[in-house]
Amino acid sequence: MKLSIIIITKNEEKNIGRLLDSLEKIKNNLHEVIIVDAGSTDRTVDIAKKYDFTKVCVFPDATRGAGRNYGIQKATGDIIAFLNADTEITGEWIIELLTSFELGFDIVAGYSPDPQGKHLPRVSIYVNGQDITYPTCNIAYRKEVFDEVGMFNERLITAEDIDLNYRAIKHGYTIFYNPKMKALHYHRRTLIGFLKQAFWNGYGRMQLNKLHPELKYKHEHGFKLKNMVRLIFGAIGYAYCGWKMLPIIARFAIVSMVILLLIFVPILRGIL
Repeated sequence: MKLSIIIITKNEEKNIGRLLDSLEKIKNNLHEVIIVDAGSTDRTVDIAKKYDFTKVCVFPDATRGAGRNYGIQKATGDIIAFLNADTEITGEWIIELLTSFELGFDIVAGYSPDPQGKHLPRVSIYVNGQDITYPTCNIAYRKEVFDEVGMFNERLITAEDIDLNYRAIKHGYTIFYNPKMKALHYHRRTLIGFLKQAFWNGYGRMQLNKLHPELKYKHEHGFKLKNMVRLIFGAIGYAYCGWKMLPIIARFAIVSMVILLLIFVPILRGIL
């Protein structure tokens, strides 16, 4: 089996070296490592080019889906694995990945814990008994899956991985979860980063629900405090996306009604 790894980046100078250092230890077992950069303004590209086993491509302003699709088109391996720039593979990662595919599985999702426990819990969606929310920070597919199912939806801001996994399940594929295929995931460290991620996750879920209305009521939310904070900001992102999807005339009508209410409610109170 030939393993191609695709990594999308944008301003990841603080992270990309750590990931590539971990991949360098297994570079003789890799067919290729393709990095698709969305137009970094820091040293991300320069750092990536220092490694003799990387193929660095620049695709300015690419969405996450567009960047990964570009990498898929460039890839020549039988197996295509995706890692985030802020991950770091562990020693058993490649052994577990290859073993899983040798067993006949077509999609293999790994375990991606945050070393400091600062992860954002996933809101799972189960379809046919399978969780379709395994993210592209640590997952691999046989290339033939893309040939049959299609590639990532480039219009989605986030949740493009959920959309792909859902289509794969509908085509009869099974996602095998291997917790031993571990890649450490260094999540956003600041409160602002946490809230931004929650906002854009909510935005992506609205796009996903518009695309697949049947998934709307399959989201499984937890009720821990961290989840509640995430859900609040996710709801804001969800609502913002819904607002942007409305026709301009509908938005104008809503704003007009709000203005009229603000004007006439005090007047009516004074009269009554």
